[in-house]
Amino acid sequence: MSVDFLRATPLFHDLSDAELEEIVSILREESFPGGGTIFRSDENCSDLYLIRSGFVRLFDSNGSVLATLGPGSLVGEAEFLRGLAHNTSAVAAADVHLWSLPDSGLRQLLQRQYGIGIKLSQNFGEQISQLEDYLVEQLIKTRALGGLPHRVIEPMARSMQPHQVQRGRFLYQSGQRAEALFLLEKGALELQPAPTPEEPSPTASLVEPGNLFGVLPLLTNKPYNASAFSVDDCLVWSLPAATFHSLSSQYPHLRRALGRHSRSRLSLTDQTQAVVRLAQTPLFSQLEPSNLHAIAQKLVLQHVPTGESIYRLGERSDALFLVDEGEVELTAENESGVLQELARVEVGSYFGAMSLLTGEDRADNATTTGNTNLWVLYRSDLEELVGQLPAIGEALDRVLASQTAARPAPVTAERLRRFPLLANLEINELREVARYLRHAQLRQGEQVFRAGAPSEALYFIERGVVRLQLLNGAGSWTRGEGEIFGEKAILSDEPYGQSAFAETDVDLLYVEYPGLDLLKSRLPSVATDLHRILSQPVGGDVQGGPPPPPSVEPSVGAPSDIPQRRREAGAAEVYPPPAGRPSPSGGGWFNNLSAWGKIRLLLVVLLLAYLGIVVAPGLLGITF
Repeated sequence: MSVDFLRATPLFHDLSDAELEEIVSILREESFPGGGTIFRSDENCSDLYLIRSGFVRLFDSNGSVLATLGPGSLVGEAEFLRGLAHNTSAVAAADVHLWSLPDSGLRQLLQRQYGIGIKLSQNFGEQISQLEDYLVEQLIKTRALGGLPHRVIEPMARSMQPHQVQRGRFLYQSGQRAEALFLLEKGALELQPAPTPEEPSPTASLVEPGNLFGVLPLLTNKPYNASAFSVDDCLVWSLPAATFHSLSSQYPHLRRALGRHSRSRLSLTDQTQAVVRLAQTPLFSQLEPSNLHAIAQKLVLQHVPTGESIYRLGERSDALFLVDEGEVELTAENESGVLQELARVEVGSYFGAMSLLTGEDRADNATTTGNTNLWVLYRSDLEELVGQLPAIGEALDRVLASQTAARPAPVTAERLRRFPLLANLEINELREVARYLRHAQLRQGEQVFRAGAPSEALYFIERGVVRLQLLNGAGSWTRGEGEIFGEKAILSDEPYGQSAFAETDVDLLYVEYPGLDLLKSRLPSVATDLHRILSQPVGGDVQGGPPPPPSVEPSVGAPSDIPQRRREAGAAEVYPPPAGRPSPSGGGWFNNLSAWGKIRLLLVVLLLAYLGIVVAPGLLGITF
């Protein structure tokens, strides 16, 4: 076949002689007699035909003639180059001789000579499907996308377009809005950060062929923080931003994979914002602006998609995080192994600091609830800053000291043996109890729980005095060090029947559901003692003093007035027993009546006797 004949076809007109020879080498000669069918509508388009001699008629699905093509014409090129099935039928009008270009042969050729595919795409007006295989292979070779399945990579490759960038030109500049993701095919390209007063001539980084770039601005919806400058003639593949966002919504794996491998220092705009936010956080609020600016320069921008883990419980802590955009959920397993939410960290807040400062492993899980941008301060950068600026280390030491001092001491067996309920337990049983106990500190007047709320915890008083106040104000009593409260409501599964307040500053240990259920099931002796407490009459409480009636949801820190005890001059305090409870002795109620009350009671008894002995028999006609 003559190369000139092939070049006369618009699809191949700008290929070099060497490239045309490559095409010719995979062409096949075919002939069809007059009336012979070359292909039918809806058949897979596996070949592109070039008419050498004769004529070919194209028919639509209804059998109507659409066109008659002669020598030099291509047959079925649109479907072939787009990878679609035929939408017409082709029949030889008379004997016809064709050259056919097989799809499989062209794909193999483009793996070696991708430049031919680029020229064919440009001549066709869109990327040809045969070039996708090559691009898929190039994308899979990148560090970020190597682990993704072909079903995710293929639509990405299908949408990428080639661009020539001449030497000495910018592909994009710093501060420009992110418009695409790029893959460097060939050439040399530098990413040049914007100059700053501290670094007027920042060091540029070289992008090597086969690497992606411009990814993080696309993920975070931020402007480019560096300019892409071509130091040699370059060929670059680009994926438009709109297409990327559409694909990442359809294939979340794509955003996740790119986010894991994309980091950069903050832009000047973000550094300025970071200084403001750092000054508003307790961790850095005491630092001078110059020190805050030094920290902002070390922060790293990271994008974490929805539902992605930032770190997990038990992992080594190597960074603290500030939320720039989005939200992070902190969780941990409770005593029964159920995952519980600890906190939600929103824009402007930080997390992961204490583990970083103490060197302890992570005590929680951090997971994004939406697409989230983080500012990350790595341990290595923090240590470098502390070495250069001692004031930062001193400020962090003060925060660490205050946080450590505020931490409660570990719950030991000796602490638990102070409580009669637990005094007789074995050491291994005490350790089991300690697993479920939590610590709380209340100032005088603060509320522990309120009457009528669901019973959710059993409380142990380590220090101070707690007052329990009946809802109707009819009486109150106190519990002190070594005593418990809240047990009646817990065992009877009723709401708290009274409110609890800190009479003095109080240190409490408490256990909540489901730890309480596990505690009772694993330690039957504890459950037995608690039920014994519940069954005792007024004044017979194991802990001493009047027991509370069915006793609420802790509301630590909510101040409330504590009702004063009722007092009589020179008399002991009297606290009426709760309603529904028996009196400790049969005649106690009569002895507690006033003198006038006793006289009235005696008159009522005499009146009843008169009515029963004298009046009633007369009315009934009874005589003695």
